[in-house]
Amino acid sequence: MRKSICTQTSPTPAKIALAVITLVPATSPATAQQVVELPLEDRLLGADFTEVYRIGDGVRDWELLTRVTSIGFDAQGNLHIGDWSSGDLSVLVVDPRGELVVRFGQPGEGPGDFRDATHAFALPDGRTVVSDNGHLAYQLFDPTGALERWARYPGVAQGETPPLMYVRSADPRLRKVDRWEGGLLAQVITARTFVVDSSTSPPHGSIKVGPGPRIVLRVSLDGDQASEDQVAEASDPGAAGGFFFGALPGARVALSDTTVYVVKIAEPGGSIGRVLVRPIPAREWDARTERAFKEYVRETLEAAVAEGGDRAQLMGMFGGPETWLRQIEETEFEGPIPLIAGMETTWEGKIWILRTPTRGFADIDLVGVGMRALVSEPTGLTAEGPGSIDVITPEGEYLGTIPDSRLPNAFGPDGLVAYVTLDDFEVPTVVVRRVPEGIR
Repeated sequence: MRKSICTQTSPTPAKIALAVITLVPATSPATAQQVVELPLEDRLLGADFTEVYRIGDGVRDWELLTRVTSIGFDAQGNLHIGDWSSGDLSVLVVDPRGELVVRFGQPGEGPGDFRDATHAFALPDGRTVVSDNGHLAYQLFDPTGALERWARYPGVAQGETPPLMYVRSADPRLRKVDRWEGGLLAQVITARTFVVDSSTSPPHGSIKVGPGPRIVLRVSLDGDQASEDQVAEASDPGAAGGFFFGALPGARVALSDTTVYVVKIAEPGGSIGRVLVRPIPAREWDARTERAFKEYVRETLEAAVAEGGDRAQLMGMFGGPETWLRQIEETEFEGPIPLIAGMETTWEGKIWILRTPTRGFADIDLVGVGMRALVSEPTGLTAEGPGSIDVITPEGEYLGTIPDSRLPNAFGPDGLVAYVTLDDFEVPTVVVRRVPEGIR
């Protein structure tokens, strides 16, 4: 468990606003910022969203899913699903009625084949982008699943195949589509380095993962080689707290990087134009929440062992579940419990914020985090939560709170949202619902 340090246990609204201003990077003039205080009292919204269709119930052969690693809508309401099975990625495109449009993707070395691909991203115009770490390139496919072209990762020359760990774009990162600008946003919070021990015969190498710069990059796919430009950064690059982001209209970015309830709106040039705060008192770790978290970790690790396969193997590589549990037991829980557990933006430009549940922590897949960071193993998506979800606008209007709900895995046009759920056998199902107007 990563540590957080806070000097104020119960900040007042004025103190929060002051702290936010001092946290903004020096590149953002304080005079350009507008601090908006959101109301403290919740205004509850309905959570009974109408189901549109579901994929993965086994009725039709094409919808049998193995591990959903990515999911997103295009502007026509088509849902693009990345399904990863036995090391191979396939992409399903499903229309707004839940009918299959196309399924494509196969392992191989040629154009359109996947060498080491785990995720697919739906562009607004109906194309699909697949990040292929084996080819060190983004592959772009048209709405029929035919390959259009490649865009090489930044820093990779044509025909060059350097070791994966030397490519900056292969560092662990989270990518999202900017549905207004058409490209990708990539969040970098960890860095992976390859260390060679020359004292052994023969020399061998190992991968080490450490803290990254905590930045958001805009990835342009217009040319033969992708380009990256920084568009936002955490207030404290060395901090270990959460770092959430989402695209907004006008090339803006919403981000949250503190343990208190603060959402910052980054303008196209990277400056912070508006700061949204909600004066919810911070909660410190105590004996009850520590016990509850440790028991939760124990249950999830035991479940991973019972499941077997890659997850159990990864734990074995690092001493087995006993080692993981011992590290958790020895962890000193300090500082406040973060108030924000997740954040996404909608096609209408709203911001959905998942608050940390009152039990003191969100669902955390510790084994999945390790697999993703150490061996680039994609984790299967599940909707984050449950918890209270606040719906706000970038201008600072509070629209209400959806109680005890999960944060959708994907937002689409006309209020469409998609959730990924797992049954007792870890088989995924994708459920598409429609949220009412006003909170879309």
